[in-house]
This record gives sequence, C-alpha cells and structure tokens, in this order.
Amino acid sequence: MSSITIEIPEKLVDRLRPYQEQLPEILELGLTELENATVTRDELRERTLRALASTGLVQLPDPTASKRKRPRQKPLEIPGKPLSEIIIEQRGKL
Repeated sequence: MSSITIEIPEKLVDRLRPYQEQLPEILELGLTELENATVTRDELRERTLRALASTGLVQLPDPTASKRKRPRQKPLEIPGKPLSEIIIEQRGKL
C-alpha cells in the first residue's frame, strides 16, 4: 500500500478522524462518485429528452425532418382604435 500526504482544512480533519481506518474506502467511494457524475450538458439534455419521450406524454420532433417555417402572414386589419391608444387614454383617467 502507498501513502500520500495532503493538506485539508481542520474542520474536515475533525470530521474524518472517527473514520480514519475507513479512509481508503471513503476516498474510493468519493472518487467513483466524482468520476460517474461528470456528465456533459449535451448528455444530460439527451437523457432528459429520452426520459420525457419514454413517458409518452411528450412527443419529440423528428430530428431528420426539415424545419418548416410558417409563411409570413399579413397582419389582420381590425377596425377601431389601436389597443395601445385605448390603454393610454384609460391611464390618463386614473
């Protein structure tokens, strides 16, 4: 078995002292957790999307389908004052 010297804060030393005999196992568990927890943002996004899709409540878009854009439509012509003018008038009466 090898030995290494590390510097750690005194508070952590106090917490570790009762577990001095189990330090190799504690370090192994912590290191394993750290290595397994390293997930990139893209991996996390992909896992989340798969989980949502697996519920059947969410349907994900087909990634191979081209992105359709709706044709630009002409704004509706509605008779009367614009709503913004009505709001400004009503604020003036308050």
